[in-house]
Amino acid sequence: MNYGMNSKDHHPPHLYLDETWYMLTASIYRQLHILHPLSHKEILRDQIKEMVEEFHLTLRAWVILDNHYHLLLKTRLGADLVQFFRRIHGRTSFELNGLDGTRGRQVWHNYWDTCIRSEKDYWTHFNYIHHNPVKHGYSG
Repeated sequence: MNYGMNSKDHHPPHLYLDETWYMLTASIYRQLHILHPLSHKEILRDQIKEMVEEFHLTLRAWVILDNHYHLLLKTRLGADLVQFFRRIHGRTSFELNGLDGTRGRQVWHNYWDTCIRSEKDYWTHFNYIHHNPVKHGYSG
């Protein structure tokens, strides 16, 4: 078990467990809608896919909205989550800021993790992810 904590953080420490299901949420800095238009979401989607493969994670559900995203995934090595997010957020920040002509802009705020504790908890989070666009007023 590994706890990731920085003295500057105002969030609970991250809990890094091996072979564990997580609900992960990452938010855009100041809740700006940087992931709009669709092409911006596709950049993030492609980075997530690449990092899931690289870190040998199991991804079961995901959603990308204009100012945040959710993932339901299983770790192989919990400590890999630090590098997983660092790479996704670093690469997408660079690419999105280049497209938007805003070099140096802070894109990502932080990420939050929730360990899944039971099958019921798994399905609750799975359904939450799939209903999240409706909750935020997106329509198909």
